[in-house]
Amino acid sequence: MREFVLAVDLGATKILLGIGPKDGTILSKKRLLTPSGDPAQVLDAIVNGASQLMQDCGVSDKEITGIAVATPGPLAYPEGIVRDSPNLNWKRVELKKELSQRWGRPVIVEKDTNMAVLGEYYYGHYAKSNHLLYITVSTGIGGGIVANGQLYRGNIGGAGEVGHMVIDPGGRKCGCGRQGCLEALASGSAISQQLDEIINQGQGLAILACTPPGQKPSARELGIAAREGDREASLLIAKIAEYLGIGVANLVNIFSPGAVIFGGGVILGLKDLLLKPVRDYVYKNVFALNREELVIDCTELGNDIVLYGCLAAVNKNYV
Repeated sequence: MREFVLAVDLGATKILLGIGPKDGTILSKKRLLTPSGDPAQVLDAIVNGASQLMQDCGVSDKEITGIAVATPGPLAYPEGIVRDSPNLNWKRVELKKELSQRWGRPVIVEKDTNMAVLGEYYYGHYAKSNHLLYITVSTGIGGGIVANGQLYRGNIGGAGEVGHMVIDPGGRKCGCGRQGCLEALASGSAISQQLDEIINQGQGLAILACTPPGQKPSARELGIAAREGDREASLLIAKIAEYLGIGVANLVNIFSPGAVIFGGGVILGLKDLLLKPVRDYVYKNVFALNREELVIDCTELGNDIVLYGCLAAVNKNYV
């Protein structure tokens, strides 16, 4: 009998579903918009979307040997309870229990950035780097940690919330309620907010000119304007790189990893503009010992890195 893994990457704005065989490849994918409002609607969308994906690629329920779901944190482990998630706006949702009941079988539930670091560790270019940090820069900012070849969750699953490291005390208010968090300064949401403010002040005309009619400027349009030489866009890119550099330098001095790997739509879309200045800042501002052999790069697994982590969680019996 054929054996497949069902993988689910739940995000604040999208749900990405994938099916892959035991060898760790992704056979087919399906993308949905994340419903707003009642968490039950989100869970129904996941289950219904998975059923449609299985039907589309001719995979039966009996051929699914494992299901793994990644979710934005914070996530209590091992209970699989989403608690006070600023990106999903969920206070307490027993995600593991609810999905297991809907599917009638056990479901692995893990924080999305933990799944991502597993994806990189097992299937990425820097596979088997025993001291590995993964940082996603997307709608929000989060992290996953592999230490001594093991996923590090911390106390009851709370580790890796690097986006809520305070970079600028008294700075912009974050969705978590604090001020000056890295997520509030350098995430996709933060960039969009800053661009709105610039446009409302009558500035950023070159950025606005890159924006499709009827839409608000985002990180994508910021990148286009910066590549065309716009000074305002370039200055904002430089500031974002500095914020990310501060955050990564702090993490490198704390964990002394062998590799720091970035992922997420913002960093992958702006890689040519952000990666070098972030590297330069980090290499300049960490201890020489921690800089030795340190790799700072972007994942080659692209936006599928979390799905690969879900495959790893089942195939490697890791979670």
